[in-house]
Amino acid sequence: MNCNPRYRGDRAKRGRTVVDPRFPWKLPRVKVKWPRYVYTMSTAEWLALLGRAKRGDPAAEWKVAERYDDGCKDKAGRIVVRRSTRKRAEWLQRAAEHGCSSAQNNLGVLLGDGDGIEKNPKKAFVWLRKAFHAGDACAARNIAITYRQNGDFRRAVHWFRTAIASGDDDALIQLGIHYYWGKGVKKNARAAVRCFRKATRAQNICEAGRDDGFFYLRFAYSEAKAQKPQS
Repeated sequence: MNCNPRYRGDRAKRGRTVVDPRFPWKLPRVKVKWPRYVYTMSTAEWLALLGRAKRGDPAAEWKVAERYDDGCKDKAGRIVVRRSTRKRAEWLQRAAEHGCSSAQNNLGVLLGDGDGIEKNPKKAFVWLRKAFHAGDACAARNIAITYRQNGDFRRAVHWFRTAIASGDDDALIQLGIHYYWGKGVKKNARAAVRCFRKATRAQNICEAGRDDGFFYLRFAYSEAKAQKPQS
């Protein structure tokens, strides 16, 4: 499981992409076939891990959830753990209840998206806030995204700012989007460009996020040039 399951590093299709001003954060994405059964462990190792998890070890519960998420084979290629969204959610719930902040964050995302579990934004916020207060680096951005999914752009902007203040440079792009299109904040193209430019130079940002920063920066420059009066 990644830090933010909503953004798994897939590259956006650029070219002549037209940004929908209603949902400017939604860009077309290349469909990437992520490898299945990425974990390798023997049946004995799996049973030992599962045993620790059943005894209430939150780190083990988190690892069990990961195995159910991505699947697991042994060195000979035999399937040890089959992928299961239901069991992944069950073990995330257990790990979250036992204080694992990564599980709290991912469970909040699942509840917000309704991915393999019944959608429940109210519970999503509970777990995401727990993860945030426990110091999870991605939780603030996920809180912002969940507010945005529910149409509360003002609170989304607040939490994107909180994410940036917490050192999450990927949130710069999202804040820039809200500034550029005036979603939940007064429209401010200059502030948006500053966010995009800063994101392209940031260190604490994923590769796909930096690509998005360059895309939105070029988009803003191109639009400004197109709107410039001809002399």
